[in-house]
Amino acid sequence: MNILFLSNIVTPYQLDFLEELNNQSNVKAFGYFLFSKEQNRDWDLKLPEYVTVVNFNKKISDYKNLHQFIKNNKIDKTVIGGYTLPSTYFLMFQSKIQKIDLYFWLERPINEQVGLKKYLKEVYLKLTLGRAKKVFAIGKLASEIYKKYNDNIVNLPYCMNLEKFYSIKRYTKQSETINFLFSGQYIDRKNIINTINAFKQVDNEKIRLNIIGGGELKKEVTNLIKDDNRISDLGFVQPHMLSEIYSKNDVFLMPSKYDGWALVINEAMAAGMPVISTNKVGAVAEYIQHGTSGFICDESRQSIQNGIEFYCNRRDLISEHGKYNRELIKDSLGDVNNMTKEFVKQLEK
Repeated sequence: MNILFLSNIVTPYQLDFLEELNNQSNVKAFGYFLFSKEQNRDWDLKLPEYVTVVNFNKKISDYKNLHQFIKNNKIDKTVIGGYTLPSTYFLMFQSKIQKIDLYFWLERPINEQVGLKKYLKEVYLKLTLGRAKKVFAIGKLASEIYKKYNDNIVNLPYCMNLEKFYSIKRYTKQSETINFLFSGQYIDRKNIINTINAFKQVDNEKIRLNIIGGGELKKEVTNLIKDDNRISDLGFVQPHMLSEIYSKNDVFLMPSKYDGWALVINEAMAAGMPVISTNKVGAVAEYIQHGTSGFICDESRQSIQNGIEFYCNRRDLISEHGKYNRELIKDSLGDVNNMTKEFVKQLEK
């Protein structure tokens, strides 16, 4: 089968998925990405030959190029990674006239609409998603939303190659200092300011907070941490350097106000770390159990502080919860090896 994946920008995790998918027998997978860059995502990626990146401007030539791409590569299955992408309806039309199987692969939406906007969105989703053979929902939270629009919903979460994180060695004998790690964009949705303020309230000189990322709140973050030498801003980090940073930290901390999935949770679990986060994060709702593999907090400063103090007071649980997370993610669809096999099965059904 020849599969076309359409999405907005290339990410390291999509490259992991496409690479492993192309290792499956009788599968040729092509990534077609509409834009080259997105704010706060400055990855330096080497693109394989089966990945195409364009600057889609809704011109006639853009649609012609996409049509020709489908024809040249004999595409028989199309997977669209967003119902608001500018070429969604064009691909739906192409799929119908060329008898190509159509699928959507979607996170849950960020904003819930109200009033007339909600009604119009409901109509749009029924007209759009209802025409797909299946909707692959990214996590159980997304599955609950999209089952209203298509009778064939399959829970297929985001995945990635986690081998580098599995290879991180965790030792029974821990250092005196507990290192907490935040990895994500410095934006309000990721709750970075409350996270830092919560950490600063913990009266403990044997803890550290390392933050990696970047974004519009960079200046505010810099001002906030300058009077606390326990906090370090490591800035934006390329994907190949992440496993080394995770290996030097003990507890993962990212209590977002909202996240459709958050692949950093997959990384932290594979690295053998417990997770402090909210159940508004798709991956947390899917995998993390309060008191068994992490601490589920709400987005308030006090609740985040409670999570940090929980592991300060129960250091023995850091290793226990981390081991639980690593074994769980190894056997889950969050691992690219498991996910690609299941994905091919779903397309063949």
